[in-house]
Amino acid sequence: MQKFVALTCEALARSIYALSAQSDHTISIRLFRQGLHNRPKNLREVLQEQIDAIEPGECDAILLVYGICGTSTIGLSARHTPLVMPRAHDCITLYLGSRERYQEEFEKNPGTYWYSLDYMERQEDNAQIVLGAAGLEIEAAEYEKYIERYGKETADLLMEEMRRWSRHYSRAAFIDTGQGTPAANRRYEESAQQKASKEGWAYERLQGNQRLLRLLVSGDWPEDEFLIVQPGQTIRQTYHDDLIDSD
Repeated sequence: MQKFVALTCEALARSIYALSAQSDHTISIRLFRQGLHNRPKNLREVLQEQIDAIEPGECDAILLVYGICGTSTIGLSARHTPLVMPRAHDCITLYLGSRERYQEEFEKNPGTYWYSLDYMERQEDNAQIVLGAAGLEIEAAEYEKYIERYGKETADLLMEEMRRWSRHYSRAAFIDTGQGTPAANRRYEESAQQKASKEGWAYERLQGNQRLLRLLVSGDWPEDEFLIVQPGQTIRQTYHDDLIDSD
């Protein structure tokens, strides 16, 4: 039995807690606000601080339950304990279970607003509720704040810019992660359906797959799907199928 510390986004909380409870290993979970990845530098600083705060011998490995997430994890360094990270673009890959499935969905429909119970239930008031499309939609209350701060003309221009970006999207997709009650999933799935209807998009419900997360917490880290960052090494991005490397 080994000891792991898992650093993870709130958007994966239910899945990580459930899988860790089934693992043969002892896993301590530390959650971070999902909005942090909207500013990659902020998330990178928070994660590096957490990595640095872990004492030598406190665990056998630090599990980064993140993808590249807009380069948020690029540049993170291992100190005295190895870091283990999935080779993933973002949490959509972790929800779907593999880079291959992520790529299939992206090629089929790159303009997708993603939804899941895990992500939506932890949204703060007036925050964006669309997974993988943060910053592309302004709530009515936020619009009023813009009017108050910048004036109606500028607020209207900001709104139009947001709408211009939204025209690139053509599908709303709800990912069933297998967590939560049917009633809770149904409530958030209806939000995705309403968004699709309002925008004239297609709607699709996808079944999630926890295989990548299960491999991560089980300590089974095949090289083609996980990067092990040894002490003294730093994560860097590659532009090949493996996505990330370390040196």
